[in-house]
Amino acid sequence: MRRDGNAEAARGEMRPSAPTRRPESAQSRRDDEASPEPSAQELDDIERHLAVLPLHAGGRAWQDDDLGLLIVRAEPPGQGHDLAAMVRWPAGELRDRLAALERHARADGTWPSLLLAEGLSRPADLPARVAEAGWSQLRQETTMWTRRPVAVPHLDPRLRLEAATERSVAEYEALERRIFGLPAWDAAGRVRGLSAGIAGGTLRAFLVRSGGVAVAVARLSLLYGSAGLYGIGVAPERRREGLGGFVTAVAMRAALARGGSLVWLSVENDNAAARRLYERLGFRPAFGWSRWLAPPR
Repeated sequence: MRRDGNAEAARGEMRPSAPTRRPESAQSRRDDEASPEPSAQELDDIERHLAVLPLHAGGRAWQDDDLGLLIVRAEPPGQGHDLAAMVRWPAGELRDRLAALERHARADGTWPSLLLAEGLSRPADLPARVAEAGWSQLRQETTMWTRRPVAVPHLDPRLRLEAATERSVAEYEALERRIFGLPAWDAAGRVRGLSAGIAGGTLRAFLVRSGGVAVAVARLSLLYGSAGLYGIGVAPERRREGLGGFVTAVAMRAALARGGSLVWLSVENDNAAARRLYERLGFRPAFGWSRWLAPPR
């Protein structure tokens, strides 16, 4: 079994961000230009990137060759970030592999959990067979992609956009916590993870101010040669003002300005308003995914 330990294992992939500039290979885009669908490699990269987002909270990730899985663990474990992903199992070995995963996770003191991606996880009927084994589906989301930057909308002239720095990460985390209802007990850990990602070049965090007050946030994760947006949110009292579209458009442009081929994000299937917003910004579905938890034994 091969364990690479922590985020250092991906050092070759998690390169610090270079200063944002237009790459020599960049070409002007026409409105009628067709965007090619993501390649099989790009879809694999997106799935892997999605699974390892807990690295930005101080987690670890490694490929376990015995289990045939990418293992992700929070530090400390038990924060809801512990999971296994990149499932590529032979159909005839599913029962044994699933049992081995359960033993491994419980030995680590974590609840066995799987991230399954439609059209990518194998065997193809894996969700149905996991359900038959007594596992429960926790959530469903759709990952979306685009290759096109969009115009940043002009809103309130008092709006100011800034990149979070060591001086502002605590304020950034406090707004995230209020927007998403995150627990206060882990605030210090989230600040450390945010600071480490920014310092290491694997994370950018955008903070929108209105009249000097922080009102919206978005994160741009840069891992495995892939650019993903997450943690997009607006203060409850400032919603329905276009701020979500504003900060998403800015983060999209920042991602594509680095020379990446596409940018992706994930949206809960029952969040129709967010889905409509992302579609207006040019995002298209890549694959659905679901998170599953093993039954108590």
